[in-house]
This record gives sequence, C-alpha cells and structure tokens, in this order.
Amino acid sequence: MTETAAQRLLDRLLAAPWNDLDAEELHTMSRGRLANEFFRRMAVWGDVLKIEQGWPFLKLAAAFDPAVPDASDWLERVQKGTGRGFGGATRHVIVDMFQWAMLGEQPAQRFPQLEDPYEPLTRFFERGGELITMHGSVELMGATLRFLPRAERAAQARFAIDLETLEALDRDEQLRINEERRSRGTAQAKQDNN
Repeated sequence: MTETAAQRLLDRLLAAPWNDLDAEELHTMSRGRLANEFFRRMAVWGDVLKIEQGWPFLKLAAAFDPAVPDASDWLERVQKGTGRGFGGATRHVIVDMFQWAMLGEQPAQRFPQLEDPYEPLTRFFERGGELITMHGSVELMGATLRFLPRAERAAQARFAIDLETLEALDRDEQLRINEERRSRGTAQAKQDNN
C-alpha cells in the first residue's frame, strides 16, 4: 500500500456528511442497498479467504496478509478531522477499511474477479451517518436491515452501487412516501367531511 490509497480513503471519509440527519434520512433506501452489498462482498471475500469467525465484520486484511499494520492511527485522523467520536461498529469497520487500503493492489491482483469489499461501505458513509448495529441488524432511519447468515449473503444477487442507481432508489422512495402521504391526507379529508 501506499499512503495514496489510505489518503484517498481518508479524504472521502472526511468529506462524508456524518452529522447530516437530512442526508441520512433522504438516503435510507440507498444506504440499505449499500449495506446489503457490503455484507454480500464480506461473505464472498470471507469464503475465498477461508475466514471462519467474526461474521459479518470479518478481518479481511489480516486474513489476506497477517503482517498488515494496525490502522488505528487512520481512525484517529478521521475522528479528529470530523470532530466526531464514532460508535463501535463504525470504528471497527473504519480500521478494517484502512487496513485493506494498506494492501494496495495486492487483493485485486490475486483475486481480479472479486470487487472491492469496502467500496459499498465507503459510499454508505458518503450518503450520511454512521453504521449503527443492534441485535444482529443495521439500524437505518425508519428501517432495520438484518445481518442474515453468511451463506445467504454469499448467495444473494449483486447490487449495483453506481451513483445513478443509488440516486434513483432514493428518488423513487421519496416519490412513494409523498404519494402515500397524499393518499393518507385525502383519506383523512374524506373522513373528516363525513
């Protein structure tokens, strides 16, 4: 690795809207999609690297190269740069993300058929908020996403995580919510008139 890969990740995480509750709420659907894809990639990489423990937050970098350095100093940079102390799951995965970055191109060279396991999570953070976990689930604004067994995650279909697809998901969800609110308002108005 190079400092460059870690620096790029640092720049992206520092630019994320960690404290923007509106962004977090607006992007609930896409964040759910990104979490699903993150878990799928974790399962696939975990199977390839034969990691037996730690589901769903597998230590991929350490399994790939046990000599990978600790990345706690990069976590400290993110926390200092954002002025935020992160919760447990977010701290854990940020350290893992930086350790993976420290591997540079090695994983892609060894397993070119596999996608970056942490890109969905980076985009998850870029769409607002932390990774909050409770009772075997990711907690999103108004939604809960179960971890599910690893075999189920490995077998799930790949989710597209390009910006256009993510924006369309959130836009469609907002249209659905607005239509539902209009319908409820119309029904309430009819009821009030009776």
